[in-house]
Amino acid sequence: MTVVHRGRPLTLTPHLRSEQITFSVQANILEGLVEFDPQMKIRPLLARSWENPDDLNWVFNLREEVVFHDGTRLTADDVVYSLSRARGHQASALKADFIMVDSIIRVDDHTVRLRTKRPYPLLLNRLVNVFIVPRPAMERLGDRGFSEKPVGTGPYRFESFPTGGPLTLSAFSGYWCRPPSYGKMIIMSLEDQDQAVGLLMSGKAVIVSQVDVSRAAGLRENPDPAFSLVSRPGLTLRYLGYDFGRSPFNQLKVRRALSAAVDRAGLVKGLNLGFGQPASQLVPQAVFGYNPALPDPAPDPAGARRLLAEAGYPRGLDVTLTVPEVRLGVGRELQGQLAGAGFRISLNVVSREQFFAAVDTAGFFLFGVSATSGDASDLFEDAIHSRTGGYGQTNRGGYRNPEIDRMIEASAGQLDQAQRLRSLQAIMARCMEDLPRVPLYIEEEIYGVSSRIAWTPRLDMMVLGKEVLPVK
Repeated sequence: MTVVHRGRPLTLTPHLRSEQITFSVQANILEGLVEFDPQMKIRPLLARSWENPDDLNWVFNLREEVVFHDGTRLTADDVVYSLSRARGHQASALKADFIMVDSIIRVDDHTVRLRTKRPYPLLLNRLVNVFIVPRPAMERLGDRGFSEKPVGTGPYRFESFPTGGPLTLSAFSGYWCRPPSYGKMIIMSLEDQDQAVGLLMSGKAVIVSQVDVSRAAGLRENPDPAFSLVSRPGLTLRYLGYDFGRSPFNQLKVRRALSAAVDRAGLVKGLNLGFGQPASQLVPQAVFGYNPALPDPAPDPAGARRLLAEAGYPRGLDVTLTVPEVRLGVGRELQGQLAGAGFRISLNVVSREQFFAAVDTAGFFLFGVSATSGDASDLFEDAIHSRTGGYGQTNRGGYRNPEIDRMIEASAGQLDQAQRLRSLQAIMARCMEDLPRVPLYIEEEIYGVSSRIAWTPRLDMMVLGKEVLPVK
């Protein structure tokens, strides 16, 4: 089984990088206490169960039959070591996932207890990509040595990864769960879409991830019996953000005019060739906290002009939109759409490398965010709440609404999922009234999938060999 990604994993050592392809590759070799199912619902993995004796404590009961690829048995010592490493390693990219963790304690050989600083319903989501390693092997090999020959509990074990070549994995005969259908998994990295699709056509690959929209459109017009295109809405939302510390977007009527001026369906059809979904709110539909009662915003240029006039701009206004070079097409489409509502847009186009620095000083910008935790509370606590009390770490525009802050803080400690869902949906509704940002569209993830396999893309974009089945 050969799988083709657009890039190489940055490392095979866990905890050091927070990047989608890296996680996707590592997850075939390594496992965490819990995992997402294909719809991003939490399910047990190395932890067979867990319970909350109170609002602050999480007790994880480990599977007793699990062994690592080197033959050593999984124990609580390995789990405490791995979680502590992700929390405290100098180079860990996962430290933020442990901000609310107060302690990590071994109870016995097969039980671990985590204590949080406050009730923290997102803990399980945070643990999904915190992979467990055997303490003796990691301490002996170090970060570099472990990346050259990783040892995990996953369905596949490491075989080889030559410089510039593919990663080869083999099915682990001692795997604790159902063995994978394919005895060998080869993971290739190819930026060239023609080469990647050629591997599908020739039968040499079974999955190609991240197919370009333009390439997919051509393949859709000229289908090949060797494979099919499969797409699904992803987790990435494109939106318009602004600086609340200056005019004109510190005025609600201007923000509402901006939202009314955008033809979201037109953006998807024109730029993504139909691969995408207009966004009605700040997260995709599959994310916990999505509010199905919110309407799809319809374009209303006349209403937008009226709102601008009421805000003090009867002749429209001039504003500069900062866009990354790779999204120049989106910027130009928005430039045309907004002109009809009285927004005269100048584009400030910056390179990918300079974009984040440019956004920090921009008054108006096109941005994207991925809901990788599968939960809207991440967005609300980190990006919508004001920068107070440990919240708002990624609140780029300086948005501040005391009422919404209080709603977010109240939801942050709710462990009852039904209650929390109602709270998050209420926050979403209030946000769409006040518009801390203007959502545009949800990007779709596109895959080429061989006719020889049965496989459904996951919402989190992982490609896991254990989920690929041959067609009989």
